[in-house]
Amino acid sequence: MATLRNISSLAVVKYGIARDELPGPLIKELRTMEGLLKSELTGDFFHYDMPLKKACNLNIDWDAGEWRFSSSISGRGMEIPQQQTVKIRAGGRQCLGLAGGQLFLFDGRKISIDDFRIDLDERRITFYGICSSFKNSDGRVFKSTICYPKFHNIEVMKMNSEVIEENGKIKRERIFSRGSNVWTGL
Repeated sequence: MATLRNISSLAVVKYGIARDELPGPLIKELRTMEGLLKSELTGDFFHYDMPLKKACNLNIDWDAGEWRFSSSISGRGMEIPQQQTVKIRAGGRQCLGLAGGQLFLFDGRKISIDDFRIDLDERRITFYGICSSFKNSDGRVFKSTICYPKFHNIEVMKMNSEVIEENGKIKRERIFSRGSNVWTGL
């Protein structure tokens, strides 16, 4: 169960609040929490899509209240790998455009992120926002969860994204291996 102290500390880390005037013990605790966040929720990940013969390398990083997703996609018919970086900060709508759609598994759609939640106990990040839609100019409700389960002693990163449409939810899922191990997914 999250304590008020942990929730407050996580808010300071999430929003990248300056620590100049905080007490020394609290600063040390925040550094420990941020170190845990970096070790548990960031890293280099790899996914290979056999039918499309495309490889995706994804680097997730956290620094001073900002998530950075750097990806490169390479594969059959691609002379130069596609590379892009998406940045997400707390505290306001982040318009990620088509790069956000590609990152969060909705190619061809524009994504905007309004907020995110970090759950260190569950090793999970959840992003909330809007996904573009041809039928609705305001967009549709969007949610993406990135979690880090272990599968047969292999560390993986699992991304589940969903858009709520008129007829229900559209869900997309991708599983990445940690590092650059070549495996085809589950």
